[in-house]
Amino acid sequence: MDLRHKIKTTSVTVFIALAVTYFLCIAGDLLFGWRMYEVWGPLLPGFEWPLTFGGLVIGLLWIAGYSIYTAAILLVPYYLLTRKDLKGLTAAEAIHEDQDAR
Repeated sequence: MDLRHKIKTTSVTVFIALAVTYFLCIAGDLLFGWRMYEVWGPLLPGFEWPLTFGGLVIGLLWIAGYSIYTAAILLVPYYLLTRKDLKGLTAAEAIHEDQDAR
């Protein structure tokens, strides 16, 4: 699996988790008066309360962006550190070997 595929699958996974959380919080606002909309406003610019269809969609678009960003931030350094070099060593193993040589 290449890095691009890993980022796509991780982005979808993070998106599902955040979207479920988003809908649960909106349901809590509507049913129990949790006031989570006060948190969503600053985190998701364009999100509106009382809830509108446009505000809901804009919130989901922001969540999609945060999901891609999170996947890239987590996977790019991981991929670079676990990639094999010409000797067949990962970056972490090469650093450890270099320290042992000193």
